[in-house]
Amino acid sequence: MTSILTGLCERPLVPVLLLGLAAAGLGWVAVARDDRRILTAAVAVATLAALLVATAWMVSTPGERAEGLVDRFVDAAERADFDGPDGMFALLADDASLHFGKETNPGLGIDRLQRALETLGRRHRIRENTVLSRSGETVDGDRGRVALFCRTVTESSMGSPVLTRWVFVAAPDPADGEMRIRQVVFETVGNRPADPDILR
Repeated sequence: MTSILTGLCERPLVPVLLLGLAAAGLGWVAVARDDRRILTAAVAVATLAALLVATAWMVSTPGERAEGLVDRFVDAAERADFDGPDGMFALLADDASLHFGKETNPGLGIDRLQRALETLGRRHRIRENTVLSRSGETVDGDRGRVALFCRTVTESSMGSPVLTRWVFVAAPDPADGEMRIRQVVFETVGNRPADPDILR
């Protein structure tokens, strides 16, 4: 799938609206002028908009699959499910890494990532969580990148909501082709860059 088609499938709203407006405008002109050629063009543009909607609905891009994977990961985090078949660890690649602040910052390996996640069963147990925004996109052909913004109340926050930003990068596992998380990036807490000492 080309990058242009992938982008259209992931974000079809604006192109579909523009095509719909163009079709409506051409249709209005065709009726006003009683011109069959313009009416044919209006029908063609409307058909193109419908095809785009159908394609976006039928095609699952890597970015969209990554969004679904992150939804499952967040659900497992809220349940403090680590080792279950749908637990957080099962959704991680064997070489997954944990980064703080930026994706480009050096990452910690899978063992450190798992230990950090286990704090969600103790000190940072989630009491309430609201996903304020989630946005996925396809990168590098078969990889998905998901940006997540949450408002969370944990045991350690003493009842106060904490705003956090995260980035997840996922890719198909070479062994079975299943999408798994390769990078977890803890970007910010409130307005400050996340620090490795937070998840201890």
